[in-house]
Amino acid sequence: MLGMPISTEMTCFIGSFPEGMSVVVNGRKYFLRYTDFPWFEYCSLAELRDVTSDRWGVYWNSLDIDLSTESLETPERFPEKISVDAWLRARQRNATRMLGEIRSAKKTAASHRNGSKDGRPRKSSIPVVA
Repeated sequence: MLGMPISTEMTCFIGSFPEGMSVVVNGRKYFLRYTDFPWFEYCSLAELRDVTSDRWGVYWNSLDIDLSTESLETPERFPEKISVDAWLRARQRNATRMLGEIRSAKKTAASHRNGSKDGRPRKSSIPVVA
């Protein structure tokens, strides 16, 4: 048997192509053109695979993209609500926040060194002479 069986309850990412991507939602295959859904052109395959759905829509939670099933069927009736530039800026802010939460051995060591000095080093209060 080639491929995989597709149940009527299943949602999955099938593939990315130069002009768009394919997904299966509740047993029905959709091709999403990048001209209609431009955000997906800037996503990694891992992000595109992280898709879920219910009877109302399809959700890429890691990308903060939610689409109604109706918008997949007739994208021309649903113009963009947010520009690609605004979406990319929001995505960059989220990535920066997530990177700041990462704990590494270097970060932990620096935190311990600063803690032994009574916290983060203070800026010197020497006035700058022009």
